[in-house]
Amino acid sequence: MNDVVVDACCMLNLIASGHYFTKDESNSNKPHQMSVPDVVVAELLFVYQPDPDDPEKLLKAPVGVQELINKGVLNSCSLQSGEESDLFVQLAVRLDDGEAACLAIAKHRSLTLATDDRVARRISKELSVDVLGTPELVRSWAELCGVSPGILAESISNIQRLAKFIPRPGTNDADWWFENSE
Repeated sequence: MNDVVVDACCMLNLIASGHYFTKDESNSNKPHQMSVPDVVVAELLFVYQPDPDDPEKLLKAPVGVQELINKGVLNSCSLQSGEESDLFVQLAVRLDDGEAACLAIAKHRSLTLATDDRVARRISKELSVDVLGTPELVRSWAELCGVSPGILAESISNIQRLAKFIPRPGTNDADWWFENSE
């Protein structure tokens, strides 16, 4: 199990799937131990969900990240003073605060960064930080947990519809994503 620090976009995508955090609430069957910086938790306000009265309409629903932290499914983390905070300040000039915090934490704690942000991914390479995106997170979850093709397709459809995420062709696991979205 890899330790991964997750930014807001990836976290919203996983929550929007409707299944990633529900099959087994413990971390024993998860491919990654996930940490979410406080600044990212503050950014995670809502996720779209289908309206129970009209499934074609979408409603804003609270994200519920704190509940996942309280259950031990996610770890909360904060920027540490010194070099980690200094790197955050440098990165915040080029990235949003959430991505900057995640990247600074990943770099100084030797963690993998989970982001779909192109600029954050490019800077991660410059800093020699390993990066995963939503398709890679979903694929590792599906393979490790033995997710059925129907649940996988529904999860991908939910991410696309509710979180408005579709991987760019040619990115890691994009072909796998499109093959399993049908």
